[in-house]
Amino acid sequence: MAKTGTRTTRDGASALVYSTDGGRMCPRCRQPQNACRCAALAAAGAPKGDGIVRIGRESHGRGGKVVTLVRGLPLPAAELLELAQRLRAACGSGGTVKDSVIEVQGEHRERIAALLSQQGFRVRVAGG
Repeated sequence: MAKTGTRTTRDGASALVYSTDGGRMCPRCRQPQNACRCAALAAAGAPKGDGIVRIGRESHGRGGKVVTLVRGLPLPAAELLELAQRLRAACGSGGTVKDSVIEVQGEHRERIAALLSQQGFRVRVAGG
């Protein structure tokens, strides 16, 4: 007979958190964690926003230095960091990722737009 562990949720219901048959259980899908479907469902979800990647530039609050911003990429954080690294290398400049926005130092809108459209993203260059 399998031993199980439960915990009480906020609404007063009990949730299975451990079973000797399957080990730790996912609280959302109630499957063993090694067979959890939650992460796969979240990754396969619809893109955030309207699916258009917007590339703009900004210099406010940066001492007059121009930064190219890439917004609206429907990628998980790890893939976003990898893409940011490739974009910075292609532009030959530095940058970072903050709040799911890629920042590349300098004016590189056209180059980044060409690179992203080659990878199959719908791209719109924003700003003047």
